Amino acid sequence: MEPIQWNCIIAHGITAFSYFGIPTVIGVFFAKTKATIPSKFWLAFFLSGGFVLFCGFHHLLAVFEPHSAVSLLHLGVLDLMAFVSLSALLYLMPTAYQIVEAIAKYQEDNRELQRSQQMQRLFLDQVPFAAYIKDEQSRVLYYNQELQTRFSVNSQEWLGKTDSEFLPHPEEGRRVMENDQIVLKTLRPLKVIEEVKTLGNDQPCYWLSFKFPFSDNATGANRIGGISINITESIEAERSLTKLNRQLEEKTLEFEAKKREIIYLSDMADMLYSCESEDEVYKVAALTCSKLFPNMSGCICIIANSKNYVQMNSIWGGKRSSKEIFSLSDCWALRRGKFNLLSLGDSGLMCSHLIQPVSGAHLCIPLFGQGEEVGILHIHALEEISPEEQQITEIIARTLGFALNNLLIKQRLTHDNLRDGMTQLFNPTYLQTITEQRLAEAERSGQPLSVIFLDIDNFKSYNSLYGHVTANIVIQGLAKLLLKSIRSFDIACRWGGEEFVIVMPNMTLETLRKRVEKLRVDVEQMQLRDGDQILERITASFGIAVSEPGITVKDFLNLANQAMLEAKRTGKNRVMEYVNTSD
Repeated sequence: MEPIQWNCIIAHGITAFSYFGIPTVIGVFFAKTKATIPSKFWLAFFLSGGFVLFCGFHHLLAVFEPHSAVSLLHLGVLDLMAFVSLSALLYLMPTAYQIVEAIAKYQEDNRELQRSQQMQRLFLDQVPFAAYIKDEQSRVLYYNQELQTRFSVNSQEWLGKTDSEFLPHPEEGRRVMENDQIVLKTLRPLKVIEEVKTLGNDQPCYWLSFKFPFSDNATGANRIGGISINITESIEAERSLTKLNRQLEEKTLEFEAKKREIIYLSDMADMLYSCESEDEVYKVAALTCSKLFPNMSGCICIIANSKNYVQMNSIWGGKRSSKEIFSLSDCWALRRGKFNLLSLGDSGLMCSHLIQPVSGAHLCIPLFGQGEEVGILHIHALEEISPEEQQITEIIARTLGFALNNLLIKQRLTHDNLRDGMTQLFNPTYLQTITEQRLAEAERSGQPLSVIFLDIDNFKSYNSLYGHVTANIVIQGLAKLLLKSIRSFDIACRWGGEEFVIVMPNMTLETLRKRVEKLRVDVEQMQLRDGDQILERITASFGIAVSEPGITVKDFLNLANQAMLEAKRTGKNRVMEYVNTSD
């Protein structure tokens, strides 16, 4: 064959080999890299592949077909085509691998991105907090499963809507959108507690929301990302704790108030135990009431000894609300013998001793002493008087009753301890105590203190003549005469048997002589009777002494006693003055 024909056959063979080799190499590389053709490129891939294969068949057939003469130009074109096809095959072998590998890498990255996005979505759907993304108009672009479950919506229902459009209460949605706008304006994260109610539930839910701005790289628009945690249980627990703390504080205040009440009542009991008179008892009670009821006023009213009227004794607080003097029948508490409460709005029995116009609430509680009513404790309040305050008032009233009874017993015991049972004159023990006190006063003031010692003359004979019972009548009669003859601040004492002692302060010796001489005459002229029987008259011998600086009680009484004994030795029925013979 001619060289030109051989050249043509070789050129067609190389070109056919290249056309068949190119898709073969690409197919092998796709198989090795496990790359796949994207669906949108399938048609172009098949058309290109079909074109290449048909071109290869064309050149393969040209090798075996009889050949006509070929021009030099045609031969040059075939040679160039063969060179280009072979060069493309040789170049495509490494480059196609890189292309297919790049396609496979892109597909692997795309699958990894899809897995990552799926993992992110799965994570956001499983987390126990609400996650969402909004655009610049607060329209929802994304929300996770937690929000879908909480508000019973599907994954598409809220997309493109604002909070005011899908929340049950538009006002709540407006507040949420205001928070979104703050994030967009400041471009800074925002932490806020939002109150949002769910559909069909009037009880609010509280969400701790963390909102932050970010930029959408694809569009360049600003977005709002948010994470909201339901803290309703925490808020309710905090409120419950606050409520419990408030109740605890109230209980603590109540406890402190009760503690103060106990202290005041205890102090009142201590002070009442030390009282020496009824007036002191009532003043202590009034002082305690002023402490226990600082916002109230009141008074203690006592029944007069004549039992004909009631008179105010002690008062505390502000404006007086009861008359100072009124009759027993004017008070319902005294009538009934138990407390009487007049509530606000005149609900109850109104006592006539209240000053008109009557306002506020009034409580009257009877006071009992020595087993009978002695007065009332009256409380006036601008507000209602609580049951606890009523109970405290009753405790005070009962304590007052006990105090009055104790005071009576105390006075009786004091009287029995200080007085002679037959004559009711002071006894020697009290005389020595009071004389010591009077001596100290006399020495400090520079005034004299006098003592008189007297003894009934021939009393043993008198006792033998009439007997002990009648003789006691004489002693009692003499005691009455002494009480009438002395001043209110003089001290008269039965020293023992038929002996008596009188202590007189602030009296000159001359005046003392005249007073004692008159007393001696009164004793001599005293007429005594035992029933219808007139008894013989008695006489008494008197001894007097005046105090000296530094003298003791014992020596002072001995001076007067020695003077009395001297009076008896010198004839009886006379007054003798102690004379210091040592001078």
